[in-house]
Amino acid sequence: MIASDIDRTLLWSHKRVGDVPPDELVCLEVLDGRDWAYVTARAWDALAVLDADDLVLCTTRTPAQVLRLKLPSYRRVLCLNGGVLLVDGVPDADHARATAALLAQRRPMSEFAERVAHLVTAPHVRGLRDADGTFAYFLLNDEPVADGWLAELEEIAAADGWRLTPEQTKVYAMPDTLTKEAGLARMVEQDDDELLAAAGDSRLDEGMLRLARHALVPRGAYLESHGWDGAITSATGVRAGEEIALWLAEHAMSSRRAAGLTS
Repeated sequence: MIASDIDRTLLWSHKRVGDVPPDELVCLEVLDGRDWAYVTARAWDALAVLDADDLVLCTTRTPAQVLRLKLPSYRRVLCLNGGVLLVDGVPDADHARATAALLAQRRPMSEFAERVAHLVTAPHVRGLRDADGTFAYFLLNDEPVADGWLAELEEIAAADGWRLTPEQTKVYAMPDTLTKEAGLARMVEQDDDELLAAAGDSRLDEGMLRLARHALVPRGAYLESHGWDGAITSATGVRAGEEIALWLAEHAMSSRRAAGLTS
């Protein structure tokens, strides 16, 4: 099994493709009628040759946000930071039951949102988004974070069994039982497999990366400057996504050759 985060790992928004010529890009996401996010053509080709059963995509996106993507090779996607497993676009019932049991151990999203509602009015906060009732994230603007704001949020989260993960212009708040690595570990056990290689860019990906035998982070990623001590790409931006796609494909092919599954 190989796994990868999607945004800012494989897929890059129109704002971050840099000076790559348009004829070297493939659009995978259209939002509000506009071409929104891309991979390079080489990345597309690398993903297209992957066996769809090998790759598991892991993302904080909701299922609806995942289903608007047009990636060439995937059957299984862990959405909502591991909370929902899509198989051929359909939520897996066994995974849903396991997630419900984990979430039941912590304060529900609706109650947590009520307890932090007063913090949404801070000048540096643009809003609080609800990710399908599973977790929440604060959207930040350019204003300085107010003194004591994060400390108060951390105190509430800790009391509720939730954890905070700052990521550039967002602060994720989610039950501490909800992780990509926990979702992947269940899949690895069910498949009697191992997580051979994984790629990701954020602190939410770190547990998944450390679960894998091999791990790769895009150069310039938030995680690179916040505790990552492993391998990083040579390239940045959409070219880093290309490097990661090629790296994942090579690991998958090497594993299949070693197992005698391909010539």
